[in-house]
Amino acid sequence: MRASVAFRPPAWANATTATTDISGRLHPVQALRPLQALLDAHPDSVFISDGGEIGQWAQALLSAPHRVINGVAGAIGAAIPFALAARVALPNAPVIAVMGDGTFGFHCAEFDTAVRYGLPFVAVIGNDARWNAEYQIQLRDYGSDRTIGCELLPSHYDQVAKAFGGYGESVNSAAELGTAFLRAAESKLPACVNVFIDGLPAPNIRR
Repeated sequence: MRASVAFRPPAWANATTATTDISGRLHPVQALRPLQALLDAHPDSVFISDGGEIGQWAQALLSAPHRVINGVAGAIGAAIPFALAARVALPNAPVIAVMGDGTFGFHCAEFDTAVRYGLPFVAVIGNDARWNAEYQIQLRDYGSDRTIGCELLPSHYDQVAKAFGGYGESVNSAAELGTAFLRAAESKLPACVNVFIDGLPAPNIRR
């Protein structure tokens, strides 16, 4: 049982994006694995995962002493409010919230709340310019020529965080991710790291 729970596909060790027509997009494994170093840096670190495809990748890849997720088939959008609450509860621990680009739009104005009340955390946006959960359902059920209403713009959500007085940074290189996440955490501000990823379907593995 322990071996089954711990299993991760060996291919993940060297996972790279399969996209060839869009430059600068990372495989979700590339985008998320560097976060584990921040989560391992404190005995009370908090990992928050929103829903959608990126949320399932995050739950399969990351672990922390405290984990807050949206549950099975739970609604998307709560990761930023969860992060603010976690910061109030644990004022000295790293708080990392992973969400998709669609999710960010639900409560992005809470960066204003976080700045006003001095509640730093790191939001990591898996930006595939798509409502990817809906896209994957349509792709599976109807085929690639019958997907509709799932596309988003490849927006710089990090600029939204900066506009509210927080820290923001966009990344499209695997080599830059670790230092980008560290800069966000060390800013001591509500921070957004916008990571451009390939819109892959969620894995069938979760922690």
